[in-house]
Amino acid sequence: MIRKISRWIQDYLYLARRHAHALLVRKPPHHFLGRVLEGKAPVILLPGIYEKWHFLHAIAEPISHCGHRVYVLEHLGYNTRGIKESARMVRELIEKEDLRRVVIVAHSKGGLIGKELLLRHNDDGRIIRVITIATPFAGSHLARIPLKGISELHPSSEIIRALHEQQSANHLITSIYGVFDNHVWPNESAVLSGAENIQVDAHGHHAILGAPEVQRIVSEQVAKASL
Repeated sequence: MIRKISRWIQDYLYLARRHAHALLVRKPPHHFLGRVLEGKAPVILLPGIYEKWHFLHAIAEPISHCGHRVYVLEHLGYNTRGIKESARMVRELIEKEDLRRVVIVAHSKGGLIGKELLLRHNDDGRIIRVITIATPFAGSHLARIPLKGISELHPSSEIIRALHEQQSANHLITSIYGVFDNHVWPNESAVLSGAENIQVDAHGHHAILGAPEVQRIVSEQVAKASL
């Protein structure tokens, strides 16, 4: 019990640091949209609910430096809109920038938006891979909290049930999840049938984003998708 409490505290300290970063740094670094190497897939970052792109900054840095153009949706704000509306916003970005062979890198709710994109907004195959971290594909029982956008993530919500039942796009998803997740109950919700499921030795819903192993795996997955 003491160990779990300690991990909760560590996770929320990581959460606080990322929110502080969002307040201090408003714009993504210039190199995110800098020089692109031939054959490198464009990457779109999708954070979780009540998060901005800053939560995925450490993961995006090596991807960008390897020659992938990295896109963020600043107007997504703290990602409290509905999953369907957010997916439409991402599709609009893809069309506006005429992006092809796109890889989505997402945390938590962002992964659900990614799956919605694959199912409803990818008839032309522009999205080739969705890499998710700590995404509750079957929902989370913690989502009973009465805050904007949270209830949509409960296992009983219409969108969660619809996304979970439809498995035709699962083979295009990589689901990365930790040993203990204080926001995804049960932890098995991150395991997706037909997807590439990778469990890492990491603890905490937010702190998993700072794990070097996760950053390495995401970079490898992005590189593999670009081949």
